[in-house]
Amino acid sequence: MVVGGVLVTVTGLAAAEVISALAGSPVSLLPVGQAGDTPAARWSDPAVHVASAVLVLISLLMIALALLPGWGRGDVGHPHDLTFAAGVSRGALRRILTTAACEVDGVREARVSVFGQRVKVRAAAEAHRIAEVTAEVHNAVERKIGELSLLKEPKIRVAVRCVKT
Repeated sequence: MVVGGVLVTVTGLAAAEVISALAGSPVSLLPVGQAGDTPAARWSDPAVHVASAVLVLISLLMIALALLPGWGRGDVGHPHDLTFAAGVSRGALRRILTTAACEVDGVREARVSVFGQRVKVRAAAEAHRIAEVTAEVHNAVERKIGELSLLKEPKIRVAVRCVKT
C-alpha cells in the first residue's frame, strides 16, 4: 500500500510537471531543470551505464517476484468459475477448517494447524466414538477443502483424543 501511494504521488508530480511545461509555465515541483543543466553526466559515461544496469536488474527482480506463485502467505483458490479467483490466508483457512471439524457430531473441540501443504486437525471426542469421529472429521475437512477449490490440496492428518470429563 505504501509503495503504491509513493508511486502514485511521484507519477502525479511528474504528470503535473510535464503538463505545466507543455502549457508554457512549468511549476518546478521536481528538480528537472537542474539535472539538464549539468554537463557532467553523459549517456556514454560508465556511471550512467552502471546505474541503468542496476535499475534494470532491480526491475527484472521485482517482475520475477511478482510472477512467482506461492510467495504470499495464503493459498490460492482455483474456482470452477474461471472469472473469479481468490486467495485464502492461512489464518482464514485454519478457522474455516476448524469450524468444519467442530460441526461433526460428537466433536467437543477442535484445533487446526496449517503447515505448507499439510493440515493437522486435533479434536476431542468421547472415548467410545473416537474411531468413528476420526473418519467423520477427516471427511468433513476434506469436503471443505474441496469446496474451497485450492490449487494444491493439502494432506490431512487427524488426531482425535478422549474428552476429559
